[in-house]
Amino acid sequence: MKNTTLLTLLTLTLCVFGAEKEDKEKNIAASELTEAAWRANLKRKPEEILKQTEKCIKLFEKEALKMQKTLKAPISTGGNQGLNREAVQAQWALNEVGTCYFLQGKAYEQLKKPELALESYRKLVNELPYAQCWDPGGWFWKPAKAAQKRIAALENKKP
Repeated sequence: MKNTTLLTLLTLTLCVFGAEKEDKEKNIAASELTEAAWRANLKRKPEEILKQTEKCIKLFEKEALKMQKTLKAPISTGGNQGLNREAVQAQWALNEVGTCYFLQGKAYEQLKKPELALESYRKLVNELPYAQCWDPGGWFWKPAKAAQKRIAALENKKP
């Protein structure tokens, strides 16, 4: 009986550790794709932005939507950006995919494809509104809020 209990506990521990390791690896992969898209954005290479964002969205959108559904509001960082930083980062798929939709919209704007830009921005606003993105300056910002501004600007340009 003791051996069975120990074996069960060991198996459960390995499963949890394995799941945590897999989740961490996915987080790193999503982050790397998003970072590559940011670099392409800085170089004004919209085709590369789309390539990287499409990979990230394809791989992690289901997980992002699941994370979005678990939240009732964006995770507050309060006045202190260190406060809840880990809680925000735990929503890695939501944050990376949401950021990728924002970057995708920017890429379509660079390509002079406003309808496709609006589609990406609206997807972000409607389906992943609680995504957050870390700014190297030391704070989180909300891609959906930025997307709402881009939607308004693009809609005002319509004939």
